[in-house]
Amino acid sequence: SVLHQAGRNPSQQTLEKYWTAQTTALNFDDFCAILKQEKPATKAELLEAFGKIDPGRTGLISHDQLYQILTTRGDKMSCEEVKSIAEQAEFNCSGKLDYNKFCELYLAVREQCCRNALARLERDTGMRQQHFGNQAGNATERIPLPVAKSSPKTPRKTE
Repeated sequence: SVLHQAGRNPSQQTLEKYWTAQTTALNFDDFCAILKQEKPATKAELLEAFGKIDPGRTGLISHDQLYQILTTRGDKMSCEEVKSIAEQAEFNCSGKLDYNKFCELYLAVREQCCRNALARLERDTGMRQQHFGNQAGNATERIPLPVAKSSPKTPRKTE
């Protein structure tokens, strides 16, 4: 869950790489090391993944296709999770999702979540010292945190 909040989308295999049967806890330094190793998906990677669902490369997928993929492949999502995504996505009157726009929305939300988390962490250094393991002894030392790079802005048409 914390990796998701940091803009990552780890597979179960990735999680098992860092959280083994012997793991009982991770401190903040461990978490930062994971973030540095597990880079967030790029727009190109997201579009490539959607392209596999859209062999005709129309740029659109149906609600049913999205539901089928998200509930049956990879880290399967629940019906409620897919419903939540579908409510935020913009399906056209034919029930199709423009996955390029969806990727832009996802990346913007991910970037905002990262900015909010960083801002909160910077504001509440006491929380960082209290809850993040071995950083408590280094209160004056600044922790280098990964910063989401902003995606290039694309002009939007006004309707």
